[in-house]
Amino acid sequence: MKERAVFPVLFARVLACGCCLWASCAAWQAPHKPQAPFQPASGPVAVPAQDAELSIRHYEYLRRDGGGFLQYQLAKGSTEVRRLAAQALGALPSPEWGARVSNALTAALRDEDAEVRAAAAFGLGMRADPATIGALCAAEPRESNANARARRVEAASRFDDETARTFVFTALQDPDPIVLSEAVLGIARWKGGVRQWPAAESRLIALAMDQQCDADVRWRSLFALARQKSLQAERAYVDALALGDARARLCAAQGLGSMKSSPQATLALLAPLKDSDWRVVCEAVVALGKHGNATALDGLLAMGAHPNAHVRRVRLEALAGFPAALERIMPALETARADASPNVRAAAIETGAKLQGDRALRDLEGLARSAEARLRLAVASGLSALSPAARLELALQLADDRDLRVAAAAHEALLGCEDPRAKATLERCWRSGDNGVRLAVSTQLEERATASDFEGLTIGFAQAKGDIAPELKRSILKACASLKSPESLEFIRAALSDPDATVRRRALALLSEAGQQVSTGTISNGNPAGLEPQRDFGPLQELPAAPVVDIVTTKGTLRFRLFADETPLHVHNFLTLARNGEYTDTLFHRVVPDFVIQGGDYRGDGNGGRTFDEGALAAEFRPRKYVRGSLGMPRNDEVDSGGSQIFVTHRETPHLDGRYTLFGQLIEGFEVLDAIEVGDRILSVRAID
Repeated sequence: MKERAVFPVLFARVLACGCCLWASCAAWQAPHKPQAPFQPASGPVAVPAQDAELSIRHYEYLRRDGGGFLQYQLAKGSTEVRRLAAQALGALPSPEWGARVSNALTAALRDEDAEVRAAAAFGLGMRADPATIGALCAAEPRESNANARARRVEAASRFDDETARTFVFTALQDPDPIVLSEAVLGIARWKGGVRQWPAAESRLIALAMDQQCDADVRWRSLFALARQKSLQAERAYVDALALGDARARLCAAQGLGSMKSSPQATLALLAPLKDSDWRVVCEAVVALGKHGNATALDGLLAMGAHPNAHVRRVRLEALAGFPAALERIMPALETARADASPNVRAAAIETGAKLQGDRALRDLEGLARSAEARLRLAVASGLSALSPAARLELALQLADDRDLRVAAAAHEALLGCEDPRAKATLERCWRSGDNGVRLAVSTQLEERATASDFEGLTIGFAQAKGDIAPELKRSILKACASLKSPESLEFIRAALSDPDATVRRRALALLSEAGQQVSTGTISNGNPAGLEPQRDFGPLQELPAAPVVDIVTTKGTLRFRLFADETPLHVHNFLTLARNGEYTDTLFHRVVPDFVIQGGDYRGDGNGGRTFDEGALAAEFRPRKYVRGSLGMPRNDEVDSGGSQIFVTHRETPHLDGRYTLFGQLIEGFEVLDAIEVGDRILSVRAID
């Protein structure tokens, strides 16, 4: 295969299709207020199917319905147009978009085409409008298509409602593994714990122990039980540790981690410490760290040097859970100081600080001069385990570190220090510091702000400009809300006029939580007829349905197939940024063993992320599931907040499904995925013919 230019010809006609084609129709000239149900006209659709598809994509990205255009196409378009219209309507949030959208989607549950019905059901789950539960969970007419039934079950599981839970529970009897799998995963999403439904817990245990059960259903049953911290599933977990399916074994280890008071569970977790799959070993190590008893400690100390760096790192992190055994643990920490992996050495530093407290200061002072930023970050992070007086001088020193990650951790360590120099450093940060460092501080204050922090928070809010400013402002507002003072509430009220809609929405939500009255005319709470002008994402690219790209890293090459037919905006964004060199020499700044690797941030600290047009990237949630090697888009607390960062999953991660955009799949380089650690880099991204 040869390299080629990544970027095909752009569509110039999208704006005409999406914005001008319907301008002559009075009913479609502007976005409507989502109140009355939309009644489609009886006449034919006077637009070519291709143009309709482009317009639907356009409105999905803008989070608009085109003044009824999407509802019309869902009722009158071709099969593919109807499916895309259902998908786009499902992206319009509730309650901002109300009955008009909800009624169109519930009507589409009776569409003649199963894929349209499935798309409508998935969209209803994404919106979670309580008014649609009855239609979604209706027994009649019975859905004959397994995929459409599965999407109904998945959608119902996203409602915190007894009717929806009953619907999901009933689906545990469905004979089709596709539907049964969704019912199992649906129970994993239930709030309040599965123990409120003993029959559901018993059914999951039976599926997890059924040797004839479909393999996907079985590991997902174990996942759901572990996710819900079932205490009745110990036998199922223990038996699953012997299965050939690594997915089942790692879920079983996770489940046993919740059984801290069970000696049998601790003993069972010793066996997977020798598992052939490093991911299973990691989960067993984490679980033993939670148990915190003598047997668990013996097992962790007896492991020796594992060939996988992730395992060695996680083992050291787990040892922090045994503060009474410092003398036994110290030899392991000393050995780890010479490890080939800087991340293992960093874990030894942080664990040592947690176990020794102020006694670790002298050691940390020497390590703070390291040329390796990863080790200086470990020192700065470890300072939080020391008393304010002990950590002050070193935190002040590291607050000016050239690495933003180190500086942020040092500023966090200064919180709680009453020394005037600490207060002056934090004030300087609020007035003229980096937004990412400010965000680290404000995040720490969200649950622990005091009256003395209020002035700095207000200064930081006023100074928040440019990179990640909206996210910083939202965090500051949350920290101010925790003060519950008249001054802080008045400050939050003033934010109702902020230029950014996400900040306005956060201010409104915080005031509502505080029992404050806010006029409905004060703010556009995401209303499609509100204050924000329509945003134009620019021309769409004409992309192949499944382009292939290589992400070349310092550990080797990761080859991905991208889902341009499913998530064209994200693929367009990714390829455009790659053409512009956005990923060249960027860090993998976050690696969570047996979960994800994450990188692509030009800042290197996890707080950066430009897009192809400098605006936030609208999410494209689809039914596709996260599996090992899935390429996803990180985001913050706002759904439509994607950027340039990417993550790749080490394993199946059902808790990410429908919550983070999945836009590609690893097809070669799994050994590279497993080898990447924090500090490794993306060298380039290139398209492959």
